[in-house]
Amino acid sequence: MPKLPIDIKGLTAEEVIISRKRSGENVLDQHEKSGFISALINTLKEPMLILLLAAGILYLVSGSTGEAIFMLSAIVLVSAISLYQDSRSRNALNALKELSQPKTKVVRDSKISFINSKDVVVNDCVIVEEGSLITADAEIIYSNDFTVNESILTGESFPVTKLINEDNKIFSGTLVSSGMAIAKVEKVGEATELGKIGAS
Repeated sequence: MPKLPIDIKGLTAEEVIISRKRSGENVLDQHEKSGFISALINTLKEPMLILLLAAGILYLVSGSTGEAIFMLSAIVLVSAISLYQDSRSRNALNALKELSQPKTKVVRDSKISFINSKDVVVNDCVIVEEGSLITADAEIIYSNDFTVNESILTGESFPVTKLINEDNKIFSGTLVSSGMAIAKVEKVGEATELGKIGAS
């Protein structure tokens, strides 16, 4: 096993179980969003759609058939736009869920291990190196020439230098541009910044 630059014990098996019970698994959007029928029902509940439908009925009752047809056309148009936006949102969420690597390097029981990214828990010590994807929000406790591409969160394409005493947070979904760091996990799954974006 390669020697770590600082002395870290990591979590024990019992501490991992306790942390997982408290914070959950490191996965995005655990509850599956419903499909087209549910999206249609939610669209029909929108206040703007109900208002247009009421106006259309009033026009129909008052004998203004042309205006009633116009209102019904507006209802169909608004519904189509809402369903399209809902579909795009679901596709974006699926893309966020797939944005993960299968394995993460962690220190547990004083040993370096490769575990599934979904098994990372709060207080785990993760080792992130150049080219690796960060799988949880964490605070850096050791770094060496460490920069991160945070464009998925900030839109800024230039790598950001991360130091222990300043700007020492790293975030799930971001990519290590150079160097290496050891960081203590603070948030996993939907509690991460990436998870909050998915929830919104």
